[in-house]
Amino acid sequence: MLWKKQQNIDRSSSDEVLSPLTEPFRTALISMYAGEPQLGSDGERHKLDEKVRISRELGVWLYNLCRDAKPKATLEIGLAYGYSTVYFLAAIRDNGAGCHTAVDPYQSHWHGIGQLQAQSLSMGDNFRLIEEKSVPALAHLADRAETFEVTFIDGNHKFDDVLVDFTLSAELCPMGGFVILDDMWMPSIRQAVAFIRSNRHDFEEIKTPMSSIAAFRRIHADSREWDHYVEFPDTHGKPRIFRRFTPAFLRRGAKSIARFLGT
Repeated sequence: MLWKKQQNIDRSSSDEVLSPLTEPFRTALISMYAGEPQLGSDGERHKLDEKVRISRELGVWLYNLCRDAKPKATLEIGLAYGYSTVYFLAAIRDNGAGCHTAVDPYQSHWHGIGQLQAQSLSMGDNFRLIEEKSVPALAHLADRAETFEVTFIDGNHKFDDVLVDFTLSAELCPMGGFVILDDMWMPSIRQAVAFIRSNRHDFEEIKTPMSSIAAFRRIHADSREWDHYVEFPDTHGKPRIFRRFTPAFLRRGAKSIARFLGT
């Protein structure tokens, strides 16, 4: 019983983070974070995988960013259950204008819960789902000359996919716009961010209160030469030139010696 009381206290204090949000967005998020089954496109309620969500702190940061920047159009790659979508839609409602686009070809895997968020929050006119993989989806958006002042990348987490998502999203980002990458705890994301920091000087990194994301703001056009390339560190801070030019058997030997010595 005491454990249940403590659990309720912890949940209540956590939900206080959501206090900047208005209704019905706050209540919807409280329900989701509490693990309550959510309505799917099949008319049934489904339990949520608690690992597939953004933190309340990150969500409120996205909300505040959009409240300050007042974007006309926002974009996210990776919808899943729609946690981040609710924060974007809350900002759109409070700003009085805006449209949010989500790219996700796998909504059936998530029981369609994410795509129903806008409808359940009476924000259907401000939401668009593109059920394509990110590469063709972003290319089609570029063909239509669409732009997005805030883009949140949280889709496929392989290094090359993340880097391609950033590269294509950068083409859709107007001057002063933001591109945010989630899950910096993953080596693949950190590696992509290391490349961006070293090579994409048309974007400046902005400070955030969370180590889980990397946020970049576009400050000028990409003026790199056709053969531009700057070495960037790996996830341990070592220059990638070491990995590139050192034979594999020597790298393995060095690692074995380091393990033997306990370094």
